[in-house]
Amino acid sequence: MKQNIIISIGLLAGACTLSQSNAIAQDEITKELLARESGVWLSESTNTEGEKINNYSWYWHVDELELARGVHLAVNSETKKLISTLHVYTSVNESGKQTESLFFNSEGNVGTSVGIFNGNVNLIRFQGVNTNNIIFSGTIRKELSEDGETSNETWSDLIFNGNYVVSTPKREHKKLEATNLRPLFQEGKILPAEEANTAKFLEPFQKLIGRWEMKNKDGDVALKIQWRMSGIGRILIENWAFFNEKGEQGVGGVNVTGIDPSSGRLTMWSVGKNGFSRSGGWDFISDNVTGQRQGNNRLIRKLEDDNTITAYWQSKKNGEYTGEDDKYTLKRVLETE
Repeated sequence: MKQNIIISIGLLAGACTLSQSNAIAQDEITKELLARESGVWLSESTNTEGEKINNYSWYWHVDELELARGVHLAVNSETKKLISTLHVYTSVNESGKQTESLFFNSEGNVGTSVGIFNGNVNLIRFQGVNTNNIIFSGTIRKELSEDGETSNETWSDLIFNGNYVVSTPKREHKKLEATNLRPLFQEGKILPAEEANTAKFLEPFQKLIGRWEMKNKDGDVALKIQWRMSGIGRILIENWAFFNEKGEQGVGGVNVTGIDPSSGRLTMWSVGKNGFSRSGGWDFISDNVTGQRQGNNRLIRKLEDDNTITAYWQSKKNGEYTGEDDKYTLKRVLETE
């Protein structure tokens, strides 16, 4: 068996070596390259029911976390109602020539992708799991125009629910003047989804929704946290960041909570400068107390009242979490608008 494994590895290495002559010369991925599509884009399509769909894509770069963000909305072109969403988090791996992404959509699908740049072309290979625990995969080819105002996109080698699609028709995306999606909602070009209720598995987090701050002994903000529902009520997003004495942002990241379709369990994924990972889960200790599990540690958050949270860390010993380490208080930031 050991000999067969060694032979197999050798054959794989040989195949990779032989294929180098046909390899695409990937570009070094700089921040400028990763962020070159920043802004809002629009394309049009028709779904399987024959409805015309406006597809809005918003891209931006999060400098503090050294990652790119993408939010994609499918909107009924007649009613302007939001139909579905897709959230993508993209970072550059250690090679500097390959992107790695984590994505979630409002249907409950979760997946990852890898990508390369070659001039004006971006190639993305994705794979995910849908809510029936069925794996899907495919390749996206995006080509940006020389002036950066339009792009063409095709999907190929798609496998989903036992179906195979060689390729989809080329779709053209046009860049809009808007720099984010807010004006489109304000102008009525996008209206909330008809069914935007929070999924039942996320209802225990409703009391956390909003902005919170921890202050140091001098009264300056040392930690900021924002919780919000997204994905038409199917995912919880937590943005957090620590600040030094000069008010400069230090360590920070994003936690995304939703159902992992591969296991059916409520799961938390963490996204930051070092990429992304499936990092833990949750314990609901009481109506006002949650436990955020990360490895052998658990962050307890106790809602003292509507505007105050006491938080502390516990360590797992002999199969149980104990302790009240690094205790601190979070205060809700009351919205003025």
